[in-house]
Amino acid sequence: MRKFILIWFGQMISMIGSSMTWFAVSIWIWQLTGRATDLALFGFFSQLPQIFTYLISGTIVDRTNRKLLMIVGDLMTGVITIILAVLYFGGHLQIWHLYLTAAIAGIFEQCQGLAFEASISTLVDREDYTRATSMGFMAEFASYGLGPALAGVLYLTIGLGGIMAIDIVTFVIAISIVLLVRIPQPKRLEIETNSTTPTSF
Repeated sequence: MRKFILIWFGQMISMIGSSMTWFAVSIWIWQLTGRATDLALFGFFSQLPQIFTYLISGTIVDRTNRKLLMIVGDLMTGVITIILAVLYFGGHLQIWHLYLTAAIAGIFEQCQGLAFEASISTLVDREDYTRATSMGFMAEFASYGLGPALAGVLYLTIGLGGIMAIDIVTFVIAISIVLLVRIPQPKRLEIETNSTTPTSF
């Protein structure tokens, strides 16, 4: 379980950091425009690509190195946050930037999450599956609840830029842990059947 707990911890703080950023962005949008439509569109663009990705994400996770997927997911989401931070501090951040980046980040976050969940069976013993799965749900719920709560408190003191900086640090921690820990790939079982052998029922 030690390997899994390390990866779980890194992924959890990364998820919380992302949740903090997107909640802080929502506050920033509301302060900038004061229109519920803009907030709704932000949520729409962050969720819409994931609907279509669900159709192929399972196949991608099954056929691709899961460690690589987790690293790429964290890396790309981190790069997106850095781009937003640069635009924000430079005074060039616009709402359409947020729509676009939220859509892209949502796709990578989904693949990253599926790769993490699928890695549970290769990281822990069978008797620990239930415990590991429960910890995975805990990380997900922590990002939904703790992330926005922390962002709401910190937004008043460090603002959107400070929250993005925290998010970037969580990405670095998550990627570093995944790089250091070996994540086994599941073995593929190839069953050869003889087409001339009659099938028995």
